[in-house]
Amino acid sequence: MGNSKHMALPSLNRWHLLFAAIAIAAYSLTGCSKNSGPNNNKNDSDTVLHRNVYDSAKFYLTFDLQIAKSSGVFNDTFSDHASMIVYVVNGVVKVPTDSLRNFPPIVFPQSGSAGGWSATWIPDNIGEINITNASGLAVVDTLVALTLTQTGCVTPNWNVSFMGGPPSASGNNPNPGWPLALSFNPKLQSQYPFKLDQQGSSWAIWCYKDY
Repeated sequence: MGNSKHMALPSLNRWHLLFAAIAIAAYSLTGCSKNSGPNNNKNDSDTVLHRNVYDSAKFYLTFDLQIAKSSGVFNDTFSDHASMIVYVVNGVVKVPTDSLRNFPPIVFPQSGSAGGWSATWIPDNIGEINITNASGLAVVDTLVALTLTQTGCVTPNWNVSFMGGPPSASGNNPNPGWPLALSFNPKLQSQYPFKLDQQGSSWAIWCYKDY
């Protein structure tokens, strides 16, 4: 699985401060109308506050990764997959921990050879996607930004040997995981916040608005 670099996003604490500042500004700028007219018995200083109303929505996100020739020996395909649910309610973004789904990676074929070298995949249950937490911020009504916590991710692990000699492990190196951040438009029904195809490998994030 390949890694994709992302611009660092503000920390969660800074997000909260930013969101609070935006909320206060929005509150202070909401329209007020003075009561007037011959049938109104209230003082002209009385005001009516018009509050902003936000949409509530549920989003289903999937993360799919395919790496070609992860063994470095033959034409295998390494695949990893995860999914999660994101709620945006009254401008607040929530990702329930129990909605995080990380699936064990798979490789096909799991063994092969080329040019005197042979390789056999050593399965693991983590792979290069292992999302253990997520947080987000509704920046504006057309942009939701998310940061993801990845835990224990590793590169594909292989036993490699040459000309029938003793095998040696290759791979299984610590990896920051993919992705670490993303953003999407909550107004769209279906979208790919990120999609990349490169030399037989692919990285794709799909987002679907459930309601």
